[in-house]
Amino acid sequence: MSINNKLFIKSLLVNSNTLIKLTGFLLLFIAFNSVALETSFQLHKADQSGAYGVSVGVGDSFFKQKEFNWAVNYNRLEDVNITWNEDDINFALDTVDLLLSYRYYPKSYNSFVKSLIVEFQAGIGVALTENKFNWPELDEEKYFSEQGDVNGVVSFLVHKKFDKEIAMHLGVKRYLDYSEFGDISSVFLGFTYTFGSKTGY
Repeated sequence: MSINNKLFIKSLLVNSNTLIKLTGFLLLFIAFNSVALETSFQLHKADQSGAYGVSVGVGDSFFKQKEFNWAVNYNRLEDVNITWNEDDINFALDTVDLLLSYRYYPKSYNSFVKSLIVEFQAGIGVALTENKFNWPELDEEKYFSEQGDVNGVVSFLVHKKFDKEIAMHLGVKRYLDYSEFGDISSVFLGFTYTFGSKTGY
């Protein structure tokens, strides 16, 4: 990413409060101008020992095509570890993911198989906060991530429908290269609920 692009993104993310207010406004706008809105909640267990997190999000299909979807998720991972100067340091990562996805609906006479949906997501994660460490004795500080950093993210998940509004899902997610933290993977369990007048799942 060029320096100009990074400065532009940072200028949009002056602080997390501004972003949260803007996100809230956009979600309300989408909710009042969309025939439906899919909400989600997920619990994550990261690939590092002791690292865990949560994710909440909203999404919908494109042009009433249920196979193609978008989603905006807020994620927080706790106790993500990085080693620097022989010290193990834990950080919390706050990220907004902007995702596009494709859903495959298996066709089968078996009722269980028909209740499943396979989904692949890809997009970007934008860091909301900076993570740095200070060494007072060395008069040195190190940034491991900065506000506005953009990182690629992919997910694979399987949904189990209970009815037209409610589903449970299980999946894996990976930030391909999260700033100085490198790749971060997690497994997650979540639920979705669809509001609105479309047929849902």
